[in-house]
Amino acid sequence: MKERADFKYKVILVGDVRVGKTTLVNRFVNKTFNAEYLATIGVQIYTKWIKQDQKTILLQIWDIAGQTAFRQFRKRFFADSRGAFLVFDLTVPESLTNLHISWLKDIEEITGTIPCVLIGNKLDLVDARKIRDNEIEAFLSHHSNIGTNLITSALTGFNVEVAFQELVSLIEPELKKD
Repeated sequence: MKERADFKYKVILVGDVRVGKTTLVNRFVNKTFNAEYLATIGVQIYTKWIKQDQKTILLQIWDIAGQTAFRQFRKRFFADSRGAFLVFDLTVPESLTNLHISWLKDIEEITGTIPCVLIGNKLDLVDARKIRDNEIEAFLSHHSNIGTNLITSALTGFNVEVAFQELVSLIEPELKKD
């Protein structure tokens, strides 16, 4: 799509290593799933043109490396972000805890309060799920800037498109999803 964007937004995808950030963005942007794990080094930037409420939006999606060794370095990638996806793995309780004790603090330090969507990924791993809805609700009760939360599966694509639409709607409230 080679047209003029009505809106351009930089959004960030954050969370611990191996929570599925890259597979989520690949599912959204390329409509693909790759089961092979390849660690993101630093940041990987994706772009996607979308239409929402008859507006053309260019999303610049920054997939931020989850390794703790990159913590100080990765903060510089948060600048000018209009929204964030906070991604955790439903099978790894620490990945939700770390959003609270590390990722959100770093985001707020650099950007202030920006709209966020909380994503519990890997819904397809039903038997391995360790994080329950009540734990997610407890997490949300401490963070008023998280506008919504969704359970997703990058493998099946469940709720992936919805998650991106939700964040755009939180960033630009007049753009309501259909």
